Amino acid sequence: MLHYPNLLQPERFYPTEQQSAEPQTLLAATELDRSRIVQSAPVRRLQLKTQVFPLDVKASVRSRLTHSLEVQQAGRQIIFAIRQMKSSQWPEQVVANLVEMSCLLHDVGNPPFGHFGEAVLREWLHDELDGLFASALAAPASEQWQKVLAPDLCGFDGNAQSLRLVHSLQRLNLTLSQLACIIKYPRVIDESIIATDSKIGVFISERHLIERIRDVLQLPAGVRHPLVFIMEAADDISYSIADVDDAVDRHLLSIDDVIRFLTRQADDATRTYLQPLLDTALQDDQGFFPCLRYQLTNDWVQLAAESYLLHKADILSGRFVGHLLEQEHPAINVLNALKQLARQSIFGQREVESLELSGYAAVRGVLLTYSELLALPATVFRRLLNGEGHHRYQHAIRLCHRLSRRHVVAYQKATEVHDPFFQRMTEQEWYYRVRLLLDFISGMTDTYVLEEYRLLNGWV
Repeated sequence: MLHYPNLLQPERFYPTEQQSAEPQTLLAATELDRSRIVQSAPVRRLQLKTQVFPLDVKASVRSRLTHSLEVQQAGRQIIFAIRQMKSSQWPEQVVANLVEMSCLLHDVGNPPFGHFGEAVLREWLHDELDGLFASALAAPASEQWQKVLAPDLCGFDGNAQSLRLVHSLQRLNLTLSQLACIIKYPRVIDESIIATDSKIGVFISERHLIERIRDVLQLPAGVRHPLVFIMEAADDISYSIADVDDAVDRHLLSIDDVIRFLTRQADDATRTYLQPLLDTALQDDQGFFPCLRYQLTNDWVQLAAESYLLHKADILSGRFVGHLLEQEHPAINVLNALKQLARQSIFGQREVESLELSGYAAVRGVLLTYSELLALPATVFRRLLNGEGHHRYQHAIRLCHRLSRRHVVAYQKATEVHDPFFQRMTEQEWYYRVRLLLDFISGMTDTYVLEEYRLLNGWV
């Protein structure tokens, strides 16, 4: 059984002066986390990353940043709804800080062009990794590489990259509780074999971190921090109506289209619930979607809070495997109908797919060019990183100069000594070299990856 006094800890992975002197209070620790997160570069970069419509210049259409801010607010509302329904012994402001900041961080690991870009990265890795491995190492792959390391790389996931980004790359040194709250799938590749959901939530490169989190917070392997369920519900609440709202703003749908779809999908109970909301929204001076979103969000927040309290015992025992918004209720039927409308009427639109095709060409093109660095022997690659050029590698050394210094330092730290987890030092080096490239490209914004693609192809 999980206990909140264990789950809420001010301890950090990297030692600090405060830890060695006077311990920091839990509230002060989460306030410091909040400051570091809000001021971090990964959060700023969200303003130029796709939510639904790539490369949109309209300020009213959501970016990943505006979406994440809305998720943050929904998470805050759920926490306060739980408090109003039932008094709790948890420190309210601490819990609110943890939930709000996990909401703000939940998408920072997404590559350019969102989930589509994520799929492009995985496709490229499946297509090219074996050939590049053979070129660089000139030796057969070990069983560990084939069964653990290669699948870990090929299973690139934005959630796992979020954890790697804030911990290993940015080294924000957040509390272990805050880090636990952004891990939706708390397992590494070898643990996913027996999991009901095969998604990787923690890369091999962050396995020491997840072990420390489990030890300090007393979280069993494969069990989420309970506050992750609230973050996940807040995300569902935010994007379900926002994606349709943006589509209407872009004239891909009309308000009449939305009303027809929702009423056609609804059963009698849902129609009885929905019709007064639609009538009120159509007459509201603030506009149809602001009013409808306000009404629906209030109901969804209440349902999420009720669901958390209903399933609290199962959540704290690690037995709960569903979502807080999986229940029979007219408001949930509307939420699911809005998601269905987005899938059917937005994501297959010619305009959206045309921009995604541009993104596909750019991401694969940049990967193809920089993969030259993956094909080099380790000794050559290290010399190029150190600025020791050679006439044979004039193109490669210029590519090295373009890599993020922060990412290069993370690679160097991870490969300077042999990690006993890796059966072969050569495979350890190459694993982190692939991670270096993935870190670099997944951290790009939509516009950055397009500009890099143009530059590499001489179109500047």
